[in-house]
Amino acid sequence: MRSPRATARAAALVWATVILVTGVLPTQGVVRTVSNGHVSVATVTAHFLSYMVLAILTAAAIGGWGRVSWSGAALAFVLATALGGAVELVQAPLPYRDAQAVDVLTNAAGAAAGLVALSCAARVERRRARRG
Repeated sequence: MRSPRATARAAALVWATVILVTGVLPTQGVVRTVSNGHVSVATVTAHFLSYMVLAILTAAAIGGWGRVSWSGAALAFVLATALGGAVELVQAPLPYRDAQAVDVLTNAAGAAAGLVALSCAARVERRRARRG
């Protein structure tokens, strides 16, 4: 049986791969169809939530689900944000993609929100465990 950290590590790698692959494929047609004309809202939401999940999985892979250290959270934030920046750099020369700095900022905001949520959840769980 896999440890929770190993499971989180595998999930983070799979999720990062999904982000990378969808970040370089020509997905504009799908986004237009799914968003019913609200492309900006759909794109920002997808970026925010994708990197929120990535940061949570990465932090869990580093420190475990119940323990979020500042250094682990910082590393998870840097890794998630770096992936977002790398995807935008890869998109820049692709004629069917549009690299944007605002996407990197949205990714960073999503990663930060995910880490805050994970930290709060871990704190609540620790308090609950102490009370018995």
